[in-house]
Amino acid sequence: MDQDPTPQPAERCTAAHIEDPTPCRGPHDAVTILDGAGNAAAGCEHHGARMLASIDGARIEPGSVVGAATRAFAASRTIRPFCWYEDAPRTEPSQLSHAENARQG
Repeated sequence: MDQDPTPQPAERCTAAHIEDPTPCRGPHDAVTILDGAGNAAAGCEHHGARMLASIDGARIEPGSVVGAATRAFAASRTIRPFCWYEDAPRTEPSQLSHAENARQG
């Protein structure tokens, strides 16, 4: 039987935004992100932090990795919403990270 030589894309966690080019880091169920309506997405710590930074009113719950939710929450405070849009103008408070807004008062 012939094998398909075409490389297959690596599976990513459900917290990874389709336009975010970064790979997952760690288990795909390290954290769970909940939006304001209660919808949940399991994710790696990396994409969990990015999703948390990008969804207003989101919250994080622990998953399979001890301490991952705490680390992802801390990281999310320094990440700009939709940070993969690198040339997007960042002039409004809603476009800045929580840390940037805190520094500006």
